[in-house]
Amino acid sequence: MPTTRSCDQCYTQKKKCQREKDLAKCIRCAHLALDCSTARNSRPPGRPARSKLLGPAAEIQVWASQERWPASRISSSPNTDVQSVSPLSQSTSTDTTSEQEPLVVHHLNGSVGHGIQSKLPDILQELGGNQEPSTPAPEPTDEEFYDLNDIFMIGPSFTKTFRHALNYSYLKAPHILRDMFSVMIRYMTNTMTPNTTAPVHAEIAEVADLLRKLQVTEISNDNDALAVLVLGQSLAALDSFVVSTGSMLILRHSLYLAKPWYPQLAHVEFLDSVTVTPIFWEILECLLKRESPIIRPRIHRPHVVDRLFGLCVSLMPILYDLCEVSHEMKLQSQPERHKLDIIEQQVLSWNPANSPLPGSKFTDSEVMLLRAQASIYRSATLLLIHRLKYPLSCEDGIAVSYANDIMEEKDRILLHGGPDTKLQFGCFPLYLALLEIPLRPESISKSLTKLSHRPACAEQFFAFHKYFWQRRWDGFKGSLFDLIDNGPTFMAVP
Repeated sequence: MPTTRSCDQCYTQKKKCQREKDLAKCIRCAHLALDCSTARNSRPPGRPARSKLLGPAAEIQVWASQERWPASRISSSPNTDVQSVSPLSQSTSTDTTSEQEPLVVHHLNGSVGHGIQSKLPDILQELGGNQEPSTPAPEPTDEEFYDLNDIFMIGPSFTKTFRHALNYSYLKAPHILRDMFSVMIRYMTNTMTPNTTAPVHAEIAEVADLLRKLQVTEISNDNDALAVLVLGQSLAALDSFVVSTGSMLILRHSLYLAKPWYPQLAHVEFLDSVTVTPIFWEILECLLKRESPIIRPRIHRPHVVDRLFGLCVSLMPILYDLCEVSHEMKLQSQPERHKLDIIEQQVLSWNPANSPLPGSKFTDSEVMLLRAQASIYRSATLLLIHRLKYPLSCEDGIAVSYANDIMEEKDRILLHGGPDTKLQFGCFPLYLALLEIPLRPESISKSLTKLSHRPACAEQFFAFHKYFWQRRWDGFKGSLFDLIDNGPTFMAVP
């Protein structure tokens, strides 16, 4: 007997769910070739719990309130390494299965799966209003998409691939991503408007629900893993903008969940724009905290140019190895000079300036930014290696020279790029340079972001910067990383 419960697809989009006898899918899902499942959790009976106002200025610290949600579960895969325990999860078993199909890899402009239309529905169009199917919201142009999401791209040439990857992810798992896209679109629309103040947490309840969704989501195939990667990096970015209390906890949890399926996802070229970013971001955090990253990056295609990290994708495996060596040094409290020397030579040999960049694919301005970003990340990596070898007040001249290289590249880009140029993809190297050159971070903050207000993650670094230089001026001569471990909390910003 067919179920009388609406499927997840119809329920999410508030459509009437109709079924015919002996059909596994409802009429709408069968017509649109969508996955038809009823795996969502039912709302518990009774009156919903009353929200509480916590913390300063009555803000709710949603990320710190984890104990009231059940632990998520991670399914195991025979082709992966033994899984570590996620920061938000204590179980590695799976007791439910999903009816969703595995990832079907085709070119985006071709058919995807069994009869799915060649033109993917656009997430902005899908969320553009509550119009009837006969009067759909107009499809946004690439320019409109870029205007809304340019903070997540080096330039407009990355718009199509990023948009396609998001659309594909949403099409395969709308029950996971729909609410996230809705919240992010509203947030970015507000914060990218000039002269607006920092947003009030009016949507905090929705964000809390999204965090709970990430914590309880069970992954059983590639599509769910892809959606969780998108959800995790979106929530982490939103948290870093608003409160910056648990961005890395969120990001790392999503990486733990998706890790068994990462080898398959890494082979799909058009998904690079959503699979590279979370892994690279976590590696940067591990470089600062001397931790071991969750996922070892796999680079299957030469000369990958990422929407956020540009030419630095080929640097990822070297940075991963540097994290591993740094973590060993932290645990053993012994220098690993020979290993650091090997990695240092690899960085010195890494020369993205010689990487081919198709002239027709990127604008001259984008090429300039891509080259500059690679140059300052190279100098920042050499600076980190130097500070792993030497404490503060030891061989400071070399450290300052690396920091000066970063600052000079910044000045060159701002000079040639014009007043509207933003170095929003060079925060990590510039922040490192500010720990060697005593400049006020506020003096360069306006050149680092297109947001209409200063994000919370920047405020955190400013607090650490003040603490750091006070300790140095007081005569501290220990390791930079000891101050990072013991000082005010801040996170890596790409």
